[in-house]
Amino acid sequence: MILRSSRGVILAKVYIEKHDKNVEMNLEICSTYFSIDAVKTYDISDNEWEVIRPFVEKICDGVAKKYTGIKVQESSFDLLLIEDEKDWGILAESENYFIVRDNEDASIYRKPDCRRIACVGDFYGEPEDAYIDPEERFCITVGCGIIKYNLQDPFEEYMYDCDTLQWIEVGRDGDNIEWCDKIEEVTDSYIVVLVEGEDRRRFNLATLEKQE
Repeated sequence: MILRSSRGVILAKVYIEKHDKNVEMNLEICSTYFSIDAVKTYDISDNEWEVIRPFVEKICDGVAKKYTGIKVQESSFDLLLIEDEKDWGILAESENYFIVRDNEDASIYRKPDCRRIACVGDFYGEPEDAYIDPEERFCITVGCGIIKYNLQDPFEEYMYDCDTLQWIEVGRDGDNIEWCDKIEEVTDSYIVVLVEGEDRRRFNLATLEKQE
């Protein structure tokens, strides 16, 4: 889904890789970030942003699609225009949030500074799909089961076997696992999920109870 800003401009996304070397352990450390519409990423320092910002802006303006090997002190940055969001793990987005898959976790980030807020789901395998309510009251992630997470303070980190009002879940354990591939429909009263690639199943939005 391509979003536009309030002024009607397409919000370009830039994937940022930061490369550092740990000399003692002889390892290369790679950290990844996003920049939306050339806004400074929360986890990048002011000094780093001062150097890479002109390149990020050129990508957002359509001048180039990538830059590699940008040096900032001992670090090196690679920048790439995101054209297919799924390739970079972006599962869903709304006006103020987006959800990213990171291995088995699904985490929600805030726009425009791309600050990570919380993990909204942890899946055996990996999350397959996500949905953010247009009014931003909740989000849903699916994979090994379904998790509905309420988008409100205190934004708890998702954990297994936790009794909380922050989220509800279904089809997550034992013989009752629902292997979900895709969220097909969300209404004010129910959600429809594609299960195991063939079967469409409907769940009550408020309780996640299965409906016939």
